[in-house]
Amino acid sequence: MASRLSCDPNKLLATLKATVFRGANDEEVMALCLVANEYNLNPLLKEMYAFPAKGGGIVPIVSVDGWNKMLLRQEAFDGIKFTFEHDNDGNPLNCTATVFIKNRTHPLEITEYFAECQRNTDNWKNMPHRMLRNRTLCQASRLAFGFSGVYNDDEASTITVESSVTPSEPPPKLVAAPAESKLTPQQELEGIVLAGGFTFNHLVTFGKETGNITDADSLTQFSEVNTDEAKRLVRAKAGLLTALSKIKDGEDKL
Repeated sequence: MASRLSCDPNKLLATLKATVFRGANDEEVMALCLVANEYNLNPLLKEMYAFPAKGGGIVPIVSVDGWNKMLLRQEAFDGIKFTFEHDNDGNPLNCTATVFIKNRTHPLEITEYFAECQRNTDNWKNMPHRMLRNRTLCQASRLAFGFSGVYNDDEASTITVESSVTPSEPPPKLVAAPAESKLTPQQELEGIVLAGGFTFNHLVTFGKETGNITDADSLTQFSEVNTDEAKRLVRAKAGLLTALSKIKDGEDKL
């Protein structure tokens, strides 16, 4: 990260621990830096910061600016549209984000409901439309491109509550996302493949040629990929994308 931000590593560490990563130990700072580098976020610009979880541990929180930058950096991203529904008094009921992704036949639509998202804060009271739109942007970005291990500002309170429900268990360093937004390994794999500009057929070809996907030629959708194999492919993201690129290049030459 210091190399990417063109600064001294020791000074960067001290600055992060005194500001946006305040309260984190060295191991937690390392984990946070890995997440920041994975998504090319700059903590010093408040694109990402640490949030202490009840019971211990640190949650990586990404601001709306950070989510927006992550979305705009995706080569397959082709625009996003927001639509609101209101009650008779003009109050927002829900917000739907339509994410357009290149090489996909249908756009992705994600709806977030005001009753489930609202918080008892001044921002939610004074700017309900903006806050609901921001929440919808984060969830839509996550599901469209498989962003994992990061959360938005409003999720922080939910995560800390969940992390203190089972005190008998040791608290994790990075708290899992709420069940409503948790991606399956197959969904994460789909996000990686599509965000890289590839198709399901490219993944099937990869599976048949390398043997990394059981019965690859019989699969018809991402959800049918074996869970353990999907997890392994997600962990090997860089190698997978390289292999898919070679397959696509080979098709283009034909």
